[in-house]
Amino acid sequence: MATRFLVYLGVQVAYFIGIIGTLTYEVGASTWALAGAVGFFNLFIIFGNAAGGTLLDVRGPRLHAAVTLAVAVATSVLFQLSAPRVANVLAMSCAFGFAMGLGFAFLSAYPAYLTDDADELKRVNALLAVVSNVAVVVGPAVGGLIATVLPAQRVFLAAAVFSAAAALPAYLLVERVLRVRAARVRSRVLDASEPMPDAPGANAPGAAASDDPGATAPSAAAPEPAPDAPSATFADSVRTVFTVPSLALLFGVGVLAYTGYGAFDPLESLFYRDVLHVGIAWMGWLSSAAGAGSVIGSLLAIRVPRAHVNVLTLILLIALQGVGCLLYVGTPYVACALAGQMVLGCAFGMVTPLQNTLVQMHAPIEVLGRVNSVMNAGFNGAGALPLFAAPALAAIFGVQGVLVGASLVVLAVPLVYLVVRRRTVARIVAEERKRGQEG
Repeated sequence: MATRFLVYLGVQVAYFIGIIGTLTYEVGASTWALAGAVGFFNLFIIFGNAAGGTLLDVRGPRLHAAVTLAVAVATSVLFQLSAPRVANVLAMSCAFGFAMGLGFAFLSAYPAYLTDDADELKRVNALLAVVSNVAVVVGPAVGGLIATVLPAQRVFLAAAVFSAAAALPAYLLVERVLRVRAARVRSRVLDASEPMPDAPGANAPGAAASDDPGATAPSAAAPEPAPDAPSATFADSVRTVFTVPSLALLFGVGVLAYTGYGAFDPLESLFYRDVLHVGIAWMGWLSSAAGAGSVIGSLLAIRVPRAHVNVLTLILLIALQGVGCLLYVGTPYVACALAGQMVLGCAFGMVTPLQNTLVQMHAPIEVLGRVNSVMNAGFNGAGALPLFAAPALAAIFGVQGVLVGASLVVLAVPLVYLVVRRRTVARIVAEERKRGQEG
């Protein structure tokens, strides 16, 4: 949890103010440049997710953690050497997005390396969501304070410090993961070496001797570590997502809902400046309000009964995010925006751990890193689709009009999906509840 908190704290300090804030308030960039920054950021998150998931599955957690933290520190430091121009900020958006994508596995995959119990997974994912959302509260507030006295891009220095500080907890996390993995391997070897009670002659004298003169008995004393499935490709993970009904449903509803969010990123800072009429520091304060709501939501997620850890609950919570979006952008009043951010954050704080738990429950462990990469590639890709339509639509309907329309999409999509796919949802929910009772 400490690793996730520090890495994500650096992201929250730097991204919104350091990239979007610099373009909006210091460079005076157009909506097209803002859309480009967000588009490149999301695209390189996808690349980073794919690289990080593959690195984790194939080379293991030790190399994954080392590469992730090194890239995060390097990209944050390099941004200090560039002038605040549109091209430089766009390049930084690419690099920072890639670094963020690499680190997503700390949230989405590592819990399944520590436990395979559904209740424990739910608890761990909820606690990870709590610390992530505390970072959403603290990070933008710190970024806002920095931006009031220094150029906005200086927030990346704080991001570098936090990423470097994550090295010690990351080392401890990796060592724990390796110990758990070794214990699982020993358990599997011992189970495999036990004679079958119904096997003829299993308990007879000399039964341990094989009829095959070339056979050797398995040794429990020195178990061979299980391979990390290096032969499985990213394409195999894509097939897994679309052939497992529960994963396909999670992917589908998530992609459709995230399409609505795509209009927010290039227009949100303009909404602050031109509709709410607030300064750059408010980009931090309002994001902190969302983080506070997310902490509450994450704590509530811990209390979700086992019977309701299912796709139906997830779909309804995504719809609640749409309600929060409407309150957030539906008026020109800062007080309403704060309340909307709280509601949106609360729903998001429950969605993230629940979604991660469901993916970890349904995905094979040997390709979990890449399955999560596929999921997040879809979500970030869907969020990028409306980016370049948003500036043109804003010229016609206004910034606020586009944001309200996008909020309606976030609200309507999961509800329509629930109606259209109700039989599939019901079948998957029944399977998840049965699994919960058996567990």
